[in-house]
Amino acid sequence: MVILKINADTPQERDVKIISDDGTWDTGTYHIYAASSFDDIEPLEPRDKTSTDYLGELLLDKKKTLWNYKQSALQPEEQKEIADFVMDYQAPDGVY
Repeated sequence: MVILKINADTPQERDVKIISDDGTWDTGTYHIYAASSFDDIEPLEPRDKTSTDYLGELLLDKKKTLWNYKQSALQPEEQKEIADFVMDYQAPDGVY
């Protein structure tokens, strides 16, 4: 899981949690949640699509540089910002 600040330095600034379905930061599915604070981070958080914090599901293929959202409550600019971050993200060694 990674916390990302989107819309930085704007009135719409907010934090989102990005959780990888398979635990790696490669091609796959990612679930996006609103993050109200760093205190609500739980490493083994379930992927609850009924949560009021659930913002959508990102399907990503890094090799083909393709991404798509399902069930997204995010604005198109926010979707692109998150997808660009995940495309470029390299997890530190030993971190899932």
